[in-house]
Amino acid sequence: MQELTSDRQASVWLLSDTHLIADSLHDDGSAFQRMKDTSAGKDLVYQELALKAFVRKVVAAKPTAVVITGDLTFNGAKASAEKLAEIFKPLTDQQIAFLVLPGNHDIYDGWARKFSGATEIRVDEISQEAWKEIFADSYQVAYHQDSSSLAYSVNLNQDYRLIMADSNIYGDRYSLTHPITNGRIPSAELAWIENELKDAQRQQKHVLFFMHHNLYQHNDVVHGGYVLDNAEEVQALFKKYQVQAVFSGHIHAPNITGPEKNCPSVEVASSCFAMTDQGYGVISLTPSELTYQHYSFDAMPCLTDEEKEKIPAADFRTYLRAVFNESNEKMLAKSVNRFATPHDLQLAQQLINRLHWNFFTGHSFYSAEQKAEFFHSPGYQVLTTAMPELKNYLQSLLDVDQDSQQVKIQFND
Repeated sequence: MQELTSDRQASVWLLSDTHLIADSLHDDGSAFQRMKDTSAGKDLVYQELALKAFVRKVVAAKPTAVVITGDLTFNGAKASAEKLAEIFKPLTDQQIAFLVLPGNHDIYDGWARKFSGATEIRVDEISQEAWKEIFADSYQVAYHQDSSSLAYSVNLNQDYRLIMADSNIYGDRYSLTHPITNGRIPSAELAWIENELKDAQRQQKHVLFFMHHNLYQHNDVVHGGYVLDNAEEVQALFKKYQVQAVFSGHIHAPNITGPEKNCPSVEVASSCFAMTDQGYGVISLTPSELTYQHYSFDAMPCLTDEEKEKIPAADFRTYLRAVFNESNEKMLAKSVNRFATPHDLQLAQQLINRLHWNFFTGHSFYSAEQKAEFFHSPGYQVLTTAMPELKNYLQSLLDVDQDSQQVKIQFND
């Protein structure tokens, strides 16, 4: 039986939503600027550089595997997927497995474009067949592959089976429209997954389950299109086979939740690597225990002096925070007339910047005292007076009830 390692103290590095658009597909023209204006806080300009720096860190650390849980590309351009595979090639050269699964932006995305001056030019999309060719290194180490989807399984070592699910709903084979946000695991793939779970039980392997969409609701307000359309069906399957560890992306905020009453799974939703603190996770495994720890990536120590000169700020983290805050400012700018004074707008902006940064970096597990501080702050009072419709949303950012930086799972026998 093919296993990635004989080491029973294995480690898997986890990231999600890299949203890479290859440098060859854009310039500094007005068309790309319009796209950047709608990117919701993501960096679209320097991700090739950031990913190269991350790969250098991985190669130095030598984990057993690196997993990306979908949305590898920004707009489904085939050239971007090919560039990402090229960037991560040093991993397999160093016997570090590189395991990917698609997200809703990757396959048949009708937004696949090249940006040149004021013009958007349609470019090749990624088909399911092309995906498996581009990321052949992932499928070459598969134990089993699902013939109905892009799902596959990998035996990490003698103790663990990884199931890499395909939770996406694909449109036309050559799409002319936006990608489909929501996801589900169709019946044929679900039957394949059940066979994998049975097989893992026979071989006495614990299962780590990876997909792009979420098993659980990670925010009380923002969850439509993020949670699987057939989440209850999948949760029932996980209860039947006692799947304890699930990893996903899509929501762009690191958040850990579960187990729930009707499902034994703990779900770790990863952050978006193209924004905020470029978060990633490290899964450390012993034969009977999993420890997950979230980290913030600092690209600067992994860049050459020449590469550092390309960053338009004191350091990359400063630049990423500025990009993120700019997206918050654009959100409130649409309602500037609802604030009595520029100072009120500034107070509201500072509150939104703080709440959003904490939520999208996984630091929203507040104490009662910290929540009271937010509710009584001038920024909260001003914002909810000017925009009372935001009260439920703001509450949802404060209602995180579990540490999203780390978790430990003791596996059942």
